[in-house]
Amino acid sequence: MRTTPALRTTPAALGTLAAALLTAGALSLAGASPASAAGPPAHNHDVIWGTIVSPGDLKVRDAPSTGARIVDRLSSGSQDRVECQTRGTSVFGNPHWYWLGGAQGWASAAYIDVGGRHVPSCAVPPQDPCPQAKPCCDPCPAGCNRYH
Repeated sequence: MRTTPALRTTPAALGTLAAALLTAGALSLAGASPASAAGPPAHNHDVIWGTIVSPGDLKVRDAPSTGARIVDRLSSGSQDRVECQTRGTSVFGNPHWYWLGGAQGWASAAYIDVGGRHVPSCAVPPQDPCPQAKPCCDPCPAGCNRYH
């Protein structure tokens, strides 16, 4: 049986077309980042980590005041979650104090580097959604007892 030039080139043309489609698909997928292919990335932009920059251990207190009771100490270079800020006793001209989520207390902003991030103001302590007493680092999603 004799084949025409069109019939002889059909398998080659189909192979070329398939290769072109596969290449185009690969290029479009290569341009898409894994995050966009799987949906938006899961970043928690609310967490602010502060690095302790005090010359010695930083005293964490139960109120935003240098006269308040010490509840913890953090070593210079360590980090903690900075939840919010309020005004308190001025330390080296800085009246801001940060609530530290891990240490469960207040520390002067003069000794904590937040890398230029904006720290929100603390509202009046919210009504605790988990009122029963809980130890530090409770898995309650609302940050139970963070002001206690």
